[in-house]
Amino acid sequence: MSGTIGAVAGIAAVAMLAGSAAREASAQPVAPAALVEDVSASASGVEAFDYVSVGKQIQLGNAGKLVLGYLASCVEETIVGGAVTVGTEQSTVTGGAVQRKTVACAGKPMQLTSEQSGKSGGLVFRRPPSTNTTEPAPAADRPRVIPAGGPVISLPKPGRLTIARVDDKAAPIVLDLPGKPVDLGKRGVRLAPGGIYRASYGANAVVFEVGAQSTGESSPLARLIRF
Repeated sequence: MSGTIGAVAGIAAVAMLAGSAAREASAQPVAPAALVEDVSASASGVEAFDYVSVGKQIQLGNAGKLVLGYLASCVEETIVGGAVTVGTEQSTVTGGAVQRKTVACAGKPMQLTSEQSGKSGGLVFRRPPSTNTTEPAPAADRPRVIPAGGPVISLPKPGRLTIARVDDKAAPIVLDLPGKPVDLGKRGVRLAPGGIYRASYGANAVVFEVGAQSTGESSPLARLIRF
């Protein structure tokens, strides 16, 4: 009898551990695969500037429109109608039409610690020793370039973002943002073409440059800066 009770107790303990492990696994955040750049009101379950994960299904009906920007592949899809299943680098579309193009994007660029960001100016603005040489800085030393002056900022949770210009004098921009992507261009933020900026969130920072030919309009994926 005691052996039977012990066996039952052992099975119960294993079941409890398995259940606990399953709950912990389900509690882990699922990495996003793509950013919803635009979506018709007729599509249910997603909104503009939501992240979607692999396996997410979106019904567009006959003429609903969806624009997805894939973080890993930098593929931007414009989909009209049908059923969409989100993949890792592109979608599977059934009963609809899809157009794809590749845009310049960084997905999740390197974040700098406060100590690193304090030193980054020396890397970004390093000048050649002679005025007769115009050798560019190594690619690793250059800030990321976004094509328009209104970046899309994605914070992991609500917090304060500070954008400071580091190659010229300008008042910093301080914003309290939600924990989801926000198009700062739609909030009236216009950074100077050719300017180099440091976006800081807590102890992390990202240095980026606005393209010299910035027009103010471009793909949200190309302007996305994730923390």
